Amino acid sequence: MFQPLTLMLGLRYAGARGRRSFASFVSGFSTIGILLGVAALILVSAVMNGFEQQLKDRLLGVIPHALVTGDQRRLAEPSQYAALFDNTGVVKAAAPFISAEAMVQGPGHLTGVELYGLDLANDQDRLLQSLDARTREYFQYLPYGLVMGAGVARSLGVEPGDQVRVTVTEGSRFTPLGRVPSQRLFTLVGTFSTGNDVDNQVVLTRLEDAARLLRYREGEASGLRLWLNDPFELERLPALPAGLRLESWQQSRGELFQAVAMEKRLMSLMLALIILVAAFNILSAMVMVVTDKEAEIAMLQTLGLNRERVMAVFMIQGGFSGVLGSLLGFALGLLLCLNLDGVLDILGINFYSAAGGSQLPVLLLPGQLILILFSTLLLCVLASLYPAWRASRVHPAEALRYE
Repeated sequence: MFQPLTLMLGLRYAGARGRRSFASFVSGFSTIGILLGVAALILVSAVMNGFEQQLKDRLLGVIPHALVTGDQRRLAEPSQYAALFDNTGVVKAAAPFISAEAMVQGPGHLTGVELYGLDLANDQDRLLQSLDARTREYFQYLPYGLVMGAGVARSLGVEPGDQVRVTVTEGSRFTPLGRVPSQRLFTLVGTFSTGNDVDNQVVLTRLEDAARLLRYREGEASGLRLWLNDPFELERLPALPAGLRLESWQQSRGELFQAVAMEKRLMSLMLALIILVAAFNILSAMVMVVTDKEAEIAMLQTLGLNRERVMAVFMIQGGFSGVLGSLLGFALGLLLCLNLDGVLDILGINFYSAAGGSQLPVLLLPGQLILILFSTLLLCVLASLYPAWRASRVHPAEALRYE
């Protein structure tokens, strides 16, 4: 079907010049539209992938992937339940924890936080591992030491060495004067920064200090924290015995990832519409070419060119614009992704603050790149199909009646 003659004619029509080149002019702009659409789709998808991966690393790297707790949010000797996950191949670490909602009062300000009592011996807790050596030493040996998120410390106006008052209602007592919440002075020994909203919500203390503040019995804790090899394999966790329940990161932070995924899909859809419009321009340009060249098509048919080869000629013409735009856009998109920070520097655009103080994140996924390229090529071929079919249905007698 695609013999040298059809290839020659198709490429000749694709590069038509002279007084009948308006359709070629429209087709050229369609090629540019596909080029820009493919390049923009690759670039935006790579940046959104980078932000999503950065969010996973920063957020899922510092929060527990799952919590095992009781109905009353208290468990006696929670470490005994770690054996439930030993042979699953999913959980890489487990540690007891204590959590409660608390109020932290600084010199002139009061704010609500999530208080976590942690086992400092756990080497899988990246939040603890991110602390500098001096902070960890104070945190380990100073009674009632406290580590705050950088946002909490900033809102309270406190620095390491300052004392703050921590108040919780869970360990409150009834007195002749009424119900009195449990409170105690803690010493701020350091801060942490993760680059996400954890910095504005979480304060950390030692497990034993939190137990005394909340008046837990010896060996009692809120539950067991689990770290998984893959945070997205929660469904592989075994069923828990009666009286225990599982709280995953998807319940507490899943909306954030869903919002990022939704934004990525919407942006990809909007950019895909650019490619779709360019493909429709190819279709309209080819319809004009077929209408303009009916006499030439008829003469080719009288010279022996059958309908299949006529269709092949115009498939080549339409596909030339789509393939050229797709390949050039693919190359341009990859080039921009690999040199994005340099391009932004040249343009004087600075997105580093939005990226958490680092370079703009870019993540190229081979499967996604192949899908974009082949989807665009398929769309361009489909756009050429109707005009080529219409050209093959030209009747020589009718087309040459007035010639």
